[in-house]
Amino acid sequence: MSSAMVPAGEIEGALPVKQQRSRATRDRLVAAGFQLVETRDFDALSVAEIAAAAGCSVGAFYVRFADKDAFFRALVAERLTRARAQLPEALRQSGDPVARMVAMAVQNFRRRPGLLRSALRRSMEDPSVWSPLRDHGHWMADALVAALAEQRGRGMTKPAEHRLRFAFQMMMGTLVNALVNQPGPLQLDDPRLEGELLRAFRLVMAE
Repeated sequence: MSSAMVPAGEIEGALPVKQQRSRATRDRLVAAGFQLVETRDFDALSVAEIAAAAGCSVGAFYVRFADKDAFFRALVAERLTRARAQLPEALRQSGDPVARMVAMAVQNFRRRPGLLRSALRRSMEDPSVWSPLRDHGHWMADALVAALAEQRGRGMTKPAEHRLRFAFQMMMGTLVNALVNQPGPLQLDDPRLEGELLRAFRLVMAE
C-alpha cells in the first residue's frame, strides 16, 4: 500500500487503530524502534526488546503490528513520511541547497544505520523492501532540482539536471558502500566525509 493510500493518523505497515490510547502505544513502539536502530541492526532485535523499550507488552505489540516484518516496514514508511514533510522547506532556506542535501543525507545514514543495513539485507530476498527507499531517493533528487531552480529563478538545462542526478546517485552509492562495506579511506563516522562528498558532488555538477 502506498503512503498516499494510508488514512490520516495511520502508519503504513501498522494495523488500524481507533482509540487514542492504542495510537499512543503504537507511536511509542515506533519511537522505541527508531531509538534502538541508532545503535543496533534491526534484525538483531527481538519483539520483546522492542516492546520493553516502549514500555508495553509483547501482546500489545501484536495488537498493533502483524509481525516484526510489518513493524520494520512501518519504521521505513514513517521515516520517509517525516523526511518528505521536512526536506522541501529545509532546501528553501538561505544558503546552498546542495550543501544542505549532502549534510542531511550523511546525517540520515549516521543516525539509523541499523535500519538501513537491515533494509539492504532484506532487499536481497525481497526487492519490494528497498522500493520505497529507492523511490524516496528519486523524490529527493527531484526536490533538489526544484530547490535549485527556485533559488536561481530559472529551470535547469537537461544536461545540468542529468549531472545533478548522477551526482546524487554517486553520493548515495558512496554512503551505502560506506555503511555496508566500510572500504575507506573515509568511514561513515569520519568528520571529513561530508565535505568530501560535497566537493565530489559539485565537481560532477560542474560544466
